[in-house]
Amino acid sequence: MTAAAAYRIDPAGEARTAPSPFGTPVTFGGSMGMLHAGRAPVAVLMLGAIGYEELCLRATWRSLAQAISDRGIACLRFDYPGQGDAHEAADVQGLDDWFETIRAAADLLRHASGCERLVLLGQGLGGTLALKLAEQLAPVAASVLMAPVGNGKRYLRELSAWTRIVSDRIGIGTDPDDDTRCAVAGLRIAPGRLPAIATLGTAALRQAPSEQILLLSRPGHGGDAALAEALTGLGATVTQRDYDGYETLTTDPTAARPPMATIAGIVDWIAERAAAAGSARADIGTSQLPGPAEGLLGDGFIERPIRFGPDGRLFGVLCEPLGPAARETIVFVNAGRDYHIGWARVSVSQARAFGQRGVASLRFDASSVGDSGVAADGPEEILYSQAQIDDVRLAIDAMQARGFDAPVLIGRCSGAYAAFHAAVVDERIRRLVIVNNERFVWDPDESVEDAIRYAHRSAGDLGATLARKDGLRRLLTGKLRVGPAGRYLIWRYRKRLSVKLAPLLGRLTKHGRLHHQCHRHFATLAARNVELSLLYADGDVGLAELETYFGEAGKGLAAYPNTSLTMLADADHNFTHLAAGRRLLDALIRIVTP
Repeated sequence: MTAAAAYRIDPAGEARTAPSPFGTPVTFGGSMGMLHAGRAPVAVLMLGAIGYEELCLRATWRSLAQAISDRGIACLRFDYPGQGDAHEAADVQGLDDWFETIRAAADLLRHASGCERLVLLGQGLGGTLALKLAEQLAPVAASVLMAPVGNGKRYLRELSAWTRIVSDRIGIGTDPDDDTRCAVAGLRIAPGRLPAIATLGTAALRQAPSEQILLLSRPGHGGDAALAEALTGLGATVTQRDYDGYETLTTDPTAARPPMATIAGIVDWIAERAAAAGSARADIGTSQLPGPAEGLLGDGFIERPIRFGPDGRLFGVLCEPLGPAARETIVFVNAGRDYHIGWARVSVSQARAFGQRGVASLRFDASSVGDSGVAADGPEEILYSQAQIDDVRLAIDAMQARGFDAPVLIGRCSGAYAAFHAAVVDERIRRLVIVNNERFVWDPDESVEDAIRYAHRSAGDLGATLARKDGLRRLLTGKLRVGPAGRYLIWRYRKRLSVKLAPLLGRLTKHGRLHHQCHRHFATLAARNVELSLLYADGDVGLAELETYFGEAGKGLAAYPNTSLTMLADADHNFTHLAAGRRLLDALIRIVTP
């Protein structure tokens, strides 16, 4: 069995191994990771970013690891305690457990790959940790530093500022329950870690991590230039390149597509050093590779990373109760390109809370999202696509193959759309919860890119513009000048008006046909007596879609007795604040485990 083999369950439920190009899930200590195969005389230890930066870069990190492995070089990526899927002790202080996890990851990679010499590859704070621990991880053949944090105190101040920026962008204030004031997008760092992070930096370097260093610098960033000069002064040969697209990559997880040119440049540089290190080794052997991930034991639950679907392309985390499990389970569906932990890590919190209540769950990534690979014949855009719906059904297959009944599907935003449509066509589904859903049916003339980019812009702003003197007349005569966001909102406004007229026009118009399609889907679920629960935050943009097809306050839902509507106060579209996340969890628990 090679390092690229992943445990899969076939439709008959029999465990077997099959080669997968997407890596092998591993667990060690309280962490989860992904081990990728290789034959080179060096292996790459990947030290990732944390928090919101890590959320944005997860797919890039997966693509980079796969590209490294494709060049025949083994690598390991993993989560620090309290980040991603990793567990964290209560009231943690300092970073000692992070350091211990990094050292354990290095030991695992050396054992699995048979390589003594490592290449350290660090992003953001991970780059700073690589510099700090390089001596303990020696021998280090080379280092790649991607926008490393130069000053821990300044970094925390930047996180605090970025927290306010993201909160303002999504129309909410800072979280009154966040005692760190630096939980960007609700992704918290334990308060006890902050003083230790403040001490990290690159100014006090006394030794270069390796003789050869690749530094990806942010254009115009004085700290990166100073670091390159300092490392050169310590005797290292530093190759400095611009980190193209860095700001886009770390600003929005939905827009953060893997930068393939940047990835190719990093891989080429590492491959050159690997070739210079000597001849290739044999493939990783069965005796060296960790067995199937044993799982991480939590308070009343155990979690196991799994691969499933064609060639093990899809990745998820199975969370099971330690005691007897209920017959019904849950599948959580991605919202946007937030990977399986969810925005503000809500999917992790929800899965573990249900596990403690005896309900198993699977949180997983659709193709090209997070830790799931890209399907060779898949669409360029997975969101609102048939491929995403098909991936949900593969997740249902994976749960059923492991002996679980058909699960309750839970999805938010675009995940709600995928869950809804999977339930319509998959007769195994008996219960469905969709949260802040923005589309019941998809208009083929609508751009997914525009919907993602502009859907959360304020329709109220557009309404105010049209309400001004002659606003509507100027719009209809083409004299009202608007930007791309405005044009998209106007398009949506016109569509809403047309759909509302559909009951009068029947199927004579495209929007009439969309109206019919939406109600046909609801009728299908009602005929199968599927319990459909709709949850919306007060004032959410998705309510416009609800009112378009079902009238004011969704009164038309009364025609479908299997359907319920729940409104949640004081929450944004993403349930970013701690209290909003708790209210959503409470609502889900009431619905799923009454």
